[in-house]
Amino acid sequence: MADDLRKNSADHPPSPKGTGSVILRALAFFVILEPVWMLLPFAGFLYGSVMHIATLSANPWTARLVHFVLPVHTLFPLGLILIVAGFVIFLIGAFQIYAGKIAGSGLVRTGIYRKFRHPQYLALALFGLGIILTWGRLLTFIAYFIMLWLYYLLAGNEERRCRELFGAEYDAYRDQTYFLLPGEKEAAAKLAGLKPAGLPAWAGIALSFCLVLTMATVTGLLILELRSAFRTTLPAVTAAYPLPGRGADAVPLLLVKGPALQAAPVERVRNVFLENCLEMVLASEKVRDGLAGIGPSGNSTLLIFPTPGRNWYSAAHRDSRRAEVDLFIFWIKSPVPYRGDNFRQFRRSWQISRLLRVENMSYGRLRAGLDPVAGRVGAERFMPRPERFIPRMEERIDFFLSGL
Repeated sequence: MADDLRKNSADHPPSPKGTGSVILRALAFFVILEPVWMLLPFAGFLYGSVMHIATLSANPWTARLVHFVLPVHTLFPLGLILIVAGFVIFLIGAFQIYAGKIAGSGLVRTGIYRKFRHPQYLALALFGLGIILTWGRLLTFIAYFIMLWLYYLLAGNEERRCRELFGAEYDAYRDQTYFLLPGEKEAAAKLAGLKPAGLPAWAGIALSFCLVLTMATVTGLLILELRSAFRTTLPAVTAAYPLPGRGADAVPLLLVKGPALQAAPVERVRNVFLENCLEMVLASEKVRDGLAGIGPSGNSTLLIFPTPGRNWYSAAHRDSRRAEVDLFIFWIKSPVPYRGDNFRQFRRSWQISRLLRVENMSYGRLRAGLDPVAGRVGAERFMPRPERFIPRMEERIDFFLSGL
């Protein structure tokens, strides 16, 4: 039976029509998957942005990887603009190139391709930069440059294929356009001069990867250090927190604005959000009980960071019943009070006495006549100030401040 089948197959080879159908299916399969190959580095960049954040944050050797390289809480509106611009440019470039392939019109030189040879990679670069400005941790910063490096390799391979297909026409087009940005030819020539003569291709790729990784890491860490060294002010709402059982005695309170800038980019709404947070802190009996035992008000300060809870983006609205915000409250002792322009001196002189974490604080509960805190209020393992946990608390403050 098998012999008969083989003989029948030999006597009747696939028809040209059948072969053509197979080729067309293979081409369709490649066209469908081509965007996947193109988006793989970008997908890796996105995954690298959120990869094991909790694990990295818990280890003192890797905690800096989750710090924000740039002040994302103030730059995120620009980041959103870049994300939208990148998405639109990507769609335009994809439409042009695939319309040209379907029409068989040859080399695409119109529209956005009139100035840029790889507008889709440019779009993904803008999209990634927008993510860095919106939520760019050091890990994201490093992954972004690795993504650009991968796109440089992919684009180089594409250009070699285009030269084979279009010859001198593509060379002329290449001389008249940008790879991604103006000035890139000069930069590429200088980098090419760093490559040792006679180096194998695989070794050159490995060397360039190590160079990109090192430069991105060093640059990100340097930016973090410079921003921390030159920070003189702290964007915060100031108030006085009355100490339990002390009558008129009160301690300075600093409610850091950071995440509120993202929750409510419009200043009026943001002010409502901050007023809500401050009102909830002052009204909560659970918070008051958790802060029992604060020392003399003369050298104590409460430093409060609001962080995302459930439905927290709607927490800026007074009529929101479901929105919840979590708080990190640091009780700090410092002989130098914060005066608005001396944050470096204040930071150098302070000593952390306690960290209080407040979970699930809701303005809707306060409006209903309840304690605004629905969750747990506890100092966890940080109380009462074991020395070995002080570096961890300092690192958490550095993390919160890195986004400002």
